[in-house]
Amino acid sequence: MSLMLRILEVLKTSGPLGPGDVAQRIGAPRYRVLSTFHCLKDLGLIEEVYSKGSYKIYTITLVGRTVIEEAEKGGSIQSILEKAVLGVSGGSEADAQISSGI
Repeated sequence: MSLMLRILEVLKTSGPLGPGDVAQRIGAPRYRVLSTFHCLKDLGLIEEVYSKGSYKIYTITLVGRTVIEEAEKGGSIQSILEKAVLGVSGGSEADAQISSGI
């Protein structure tokens, strides 16, 4: 499982957390988790819910949950994001949510 999916899964199951907390839970270097958090935020898969100085807490978005569901069905993050960017829909409700940005 990719680092992105592992982070999304932790946020889905554990609720809002900071990058340091997630790094501890999955046993990955904090700097890698932090850089991945920035990517996930830019993609709209997570969002910041609290910030005080450099301390930030994030939660998974509906789009992030949809990515996890699609990955569990065997889709890769790349194919899932390509669908979202290109607006290609396979007809499923999850595809429609990704395409519409929900």
